[in-house]
Amino acid sequence: MGKLLLGFFMVCLLGFTLAGTAIIGAQGDPPVATLVPPTLFPASPSATPYVPITRSALARIREREPQSLVVGVYSNRPPFAAITETGDYEGFEADIARAIVEDWGIRVQFRQVTRHNAYELLQRGEIDILIGQQLITRDLPDFLDFSDPYFVGRQVALGMADTQGDIPQLAGQTVGVVIGSPAEEAFLLWAAANGMAVTTNRYPMLDDAFRDLADRKIFAVVADRWELDYQVRGKIEGVRLLGGVFRTDPYGIAMLRYDDSLRTVINRTLQRLVKSERFKQIYDRWFPAGLMPLEDRVYPPVWNDLDGDTRTVSCAGGAECQAFPADIVRPARSVVEKLKAGEPLMVAGLGTPPDASGQTSILEQFNAALVYEMARRWGIGVALVPNTFSNPEEALASGGADLAVSLTPHWSTVDRLDYVGIYAERGYRMAVRVGSEVENFSSLRRGRRVFATFADEPEAFEIARKLAISVGIPEQTIQHVPYRNEQDAVQSVFDQSARLLFGDALRIVPLAQRNKPYIQLTATLYEKKPLSFGVPRNDVDFRMLVEATLQEMYRDGTYQRLWAELWNMDEPLKMIVLPGSGSIFGIKITG
Repeated sequence: MGKLLLGFFMVCLLGFTLAGTAIIGAQGDPPVATLVPPTLFPASPSATPYVPITRSALARIREREPQSLVVGVYSNRPPFAAITETGDYEGFEADIARAIVEDWGIRVQFRQVTRHNAYELLQRGEIDILIGQQLITRDLPDFLDFSDPYFVGRQVALGMADTQGDIPQLAGQTVGVVIGSPAEEAFLLWAAANGMAVTTNRYPMLDDAFRDLADRKIFAVVADRWELDYQVRGKIEGVRLLGGVFRTDPYGIAMLRYDDSLRTVINRTLQRLVKSERFKQIYDRWFPAGLMPLEDRVYPPVWNDLDGDTRTVSCAGGAECQAFPADIVRPARSVVEKLKAGEPLMVAGLGTPPDASGQTSILEQFNAALVYEMARRWGIGVALVPNTFSNPEEALASGGADLAVSLTPHWSTVDRLDYVGIYAERGYRMAVRVGSEVENFSSLRRGRRVFATFADEPEAFEIARKLAISVGIPEQTIQHVPYRNEQDAVQSVFDQSARLLFGDALRIVPLAQRNKPYIQLTATLYEKKPLSFGVPRNDVDFRMLVEATLQEMYRDGTYQRLWAELWNMDEPLKMIVLPGSGSIFGIKITG
């Protein structure tokens, strides 16, 4: 009989690792709610077609007295959301909801929902948003949309310490799962995809599965990584995580589809919470470093010009106040419908002319490779909108294009288009003489401080100067030499006339690669700017198609291959891959 223990931390945490990350003891427990039977995931909605809304939930929020956000919440999902003994709501997502309304200057009302009524209440407008481990997938009901994800669960397997191997070793074994849980679905789909015969024992609660694991009646328990970290501690002797992940499950805030104003203001607020470190404080409370590895935390990316969108949820008065519109504006026809009708994909931003040496920029090559690979999967043609490489946003916002490439997300333009799928970062790089001891600007505290730049990049020296000053380099000791010819700039670094060459990474990286005997790149990308695709504003279906296709390219390794062949600037960006099928809206996205 396996010995059940009470205590703070799991005993004999032998090999309790996943993807190279060890679990360590928690320092200060977050509040622990009483375990209750799980709320099963919402039942499938009816086949009744969704009638798109014409008014944003923001209109209801403004009309309430007092103004308030009504949050539907599953109340038995600790540590995400749970009801305390006093009737209050607490948890990771409850705190996020409170932080959102604090930013808006209004109140929050929590309303308990169940799997039977959650979607109905959302569609009737009795709740504005839905929280409580809301899983974002590719195969959403046609009335549902989500905020950016802010948490990613990882479905993994827990076995006894003497269990050998990784998750493929589950073939032919009996595995325990909680009835109706995401882990059950993820495990069965994974087993089917790998042609693996398995037997599942289904339990109402994890504690029941843990007992059978301790008694060796089952080979492993499949559950979310956070749940195992959170609940298993101190309950079973000698266990370990088997290597591998069945599925990643991103969570976000659910809302009605096409409510562009609500989704925009929620995503903007999430980014504000990241920038102010309020998000970090919420993570620290509910998933401290000893309970959840810091690298497993997920924060929404903060776009440039976060204060560029000055619109508010509600205006109390004053000519300068501008509220988010309550009316819903969306395209009369989705790009998805155009593609299904056989029309070509109109792309803005490609066609950048070669440089003076006749070289096509690596950004142009990478952008084109991504676009044509997506089009190949969709089975459609591509038509380039001419002369849009310098201002693809305008072509997209004016209706002249379906897709724009190489955009840096800005809040000041978010009311004209939607950004989707951050796929690269650009910025500035430093090149030094081969064998130089210079690794960054701090290395310049000794020796000469002559900075070479390209004459047609005047901003590069200003950025380099500020970075040097920020690490204590006296401004008066910095010298600047601009070069009109790239090879002259390379030669100046090689013959040590200049200590370093600083410039746009899109230019510096290929230049360094062509001059490997003479100069080398340092590791840091400075002044990072994300690059994303742009799609027509509130064309939700096409946004989802582009996002899912890029994620599928990441999942099957195509994105990483193109990165290595064409981009090769640092490591490929990591992407959150939504679970779901290999097609969306009837369009194939697999390779």
